Amino acid sequence: MTAIQLFQGMRGRIFLFLAVGCVLVVQPKLTEAQTNYSPASSAYHNIVRVGANKPLTPEQRRRDYKLTPRYPGRPLVMMSIAGGGSRAAYYTACVMEQLAQIPSPSGKGSILDEVRVISTISAGSLAAAWYVLHYDERHQPDFFERFKKAMSANLQWRAYGHMAVFPPLALQLVATPITRTDLLANEMERLLGAGMVTFDNLRELETRPHDPPPTLIINGTALNSGQRVVMTNLPPSRFPTQLAEVGPSVSLSPTDQGILQRLVQPLTFEDFGSDIGSFRLAQAVAASAAYPVALAPVRLNIYPDHVPRELLGRADEALLESKYLYVADGGVYENEGMDPLISLIRTLPANQPIFLIAIDASQRMETVRVTGHKIWDPFSVVRKLYDIGTLRPLAYYGSILGQYHNPDAFDGVMIRMEGYEETTDRFLQSIPTMFKLSSRHRRALDQAAFENVERMRGELRRAYLRLSNTKGKR
Repeated sequence: MTAIQLFQGMRGRIFLFLAVGCVLVVQPKLTEAQTNYSPASSAYHNIVRVGANKPLTPEQRRRDYKLTPRYPGRPLVMMSIAGGGSRAAYYTACVMEQLAQIPSPSGKGSILDEVRVISTISAGSLAAAWYVLHYDERHQPDFFERFKKAMSANLQWRAYGHMAVFPPLALQLVATPITRTDLLANEMERLLGAGMVTFDNLRELETRPHDPPPTLIINGTALNSGQRVVMTNLPPSRFPTQLAEVGPSVSLSPTDQGILQRLVQPLTFEDFGSDIGSFRLAQAVAASAAYPVALAPVRLNIYPDHVPRELLGRADEALLESKYLYVADGGVYENEGMDPLISLIRTLPANQPIFLIAIDASQRMETVRVTGHKIWDPFSVVRKLYDIGTLRPLAYYGSILGQYHNPDAFDGVMIRMEGYEETTDRFLQSIPTMFKLSSRHRRALDQAAFENVERMRGELRRAYLRLSNTKGKR
């Protein structure tokens, strides 16, 4: 090897060494926050580690409040929003735009105006959070154009583009506690456009006496225990276990009984001794969207000494003996956002008329026709595991709900992303669940939302009117 070849081989290593040195000197190790530069914004902004949650204090416990219909004598309207990257976020904005144009059968406002609770997963949480934070602007002429523009933003570039412009900055993910999920959370906060909103700030909106926005429920999955993590201002008492008081006549060991009970017991911040009031909304959205492998789970501190006495038992002892709780994408548990609503409905009067509107832009779990040898690549297998595990519970929710709520006082309509001819449907299903969309994708989702809502318009009206006339008797 000549001296010139040796120099050429070493040049890249020398540059990397100098770059590493510069980054490590200029950027001290992070603990809570750090000022950093993003070429997407051309401005400095704070990067806060997502898991910076605080211990619970008695005065910060969530106080209960009534969940009532927007108008007396009408159904309590709930909405669930499935996950699925920017495809789900943008489709949700498009569906909401269409629902806002359907007059409520009550004669006041639109069907969308009557939604009182929204439970959501992953990127669906981004759309729900944007809608709730900008709720007072919903009647402005450009509201939905701004909404859809925000949901179609290229979050992948905004969050990670500075690494492409100057690759050594990627070392912040190695030399500091910052993760890709932290970067995503900060860009989501900028996209939400309301500043550093905490759950305490959100509660002021949700509980105000005049025209409050819907109560927001953002969902994640606890990798430690497999439980649903519910991030909301509603108290733990609103999320009881889904198991019936008298279970099936199957003998289980105490260990298995504990596992079964725990898996269907939603977990709130208070259950592991933490204060959600000071937790930032964008951090919850990012945690809900932390898809395994692609994004790191969010690490939350566990404060066992701060768990209220009456909540002991909702979280496993082994969990409370842990230092951290790791929260991943809510779709790992169930991707429709319906699961926490089933628990919530259990706390309402059995004869309370409830109308559920489900928005679903996820891929359908259809049988694959295999006519010859097929090689199942790892990504296809993971996707199948994800879909099977999250869609299977939907088959049982109706029977679970019927155990403690009057079936005559419940109705639901699902608005699902689908095309009505094969080519269109195949294209919609091919839109990737990433945090970016092409203009072609946006046009297709806009058209699909219009057609999907239009097809369900009659069902929306029928269900609402039927529940409005419900006498509340079995």
